[in-house]
Amino acid sequence: MKNIALLSVLIFLSGSLFAQMEDDFETNQWGWNERSDSKGVALVKDGVMHIESKLRPIYATVYAPIDIDKPFVLTCEALAKKIDNGKLFGIVLDYEDENNYMCFYVDENEAKLEVWREDKLIGKRYEAIKLNSGKFVGVNFEVEYTLNELVFKVNGVKALTYRRRLEKDQFLLGTSGIGFFAKNGQTVDFDNLRIIQ
Repeated sequence: MKNIALLSVLIFLSGSLFAQMEDDFETNQWGWNERSDSKGVALVKDGVMHIESKLRPIYATVYAPIDIDKPFVLTCEALAKKIDNGKLFGIVLDYEDENNYMCFYVDENEAKLEVWREDKLIGKRYEAIKLNSGKFVGVNFEVEYTLNELVFKVNGVKALTYRRRLEKDQFLLGTSGIGFFAKNGQTVDFDNLRIIQ
């Protein structure tokens, strides 16, 4: 009986200590910036965030209901039309505008992280990975934010980490802007976005 009572207390505490935010893209409940222009298409439709890119990157972004002064874990699923070494897709963090953001993306053989400020690349990391090539390949993304470090995982395997040297009282992320993107003719559907904080 004690074990059942203790388990009930632990379940209650775990539920009250962490908040889970979800977007299953059945509607545009978070207010994603849908678009269709010369860069491609980014629309919430048919229960996914659907992105079709041309050569230049196209983004779907939103200011998420998260507190960047607290740790969080973000997960989502992606279904890419084709995975090879040229077609890129991934996650955007710290998004202010198309000149100021951080993007984590993959192709068949690499996981990459780039940090852009005022349209200049100020930080980058590349690590070798191996994704299944071919058509209609599913990929699971996970980002863990600890205030001091970002840990990026692909299909449950750590792909890379990023830690920036910061002044006192500054954090790794400056905004709650998050999103998805695709480039070089990639078409991808993102779904089941979860953020636990």
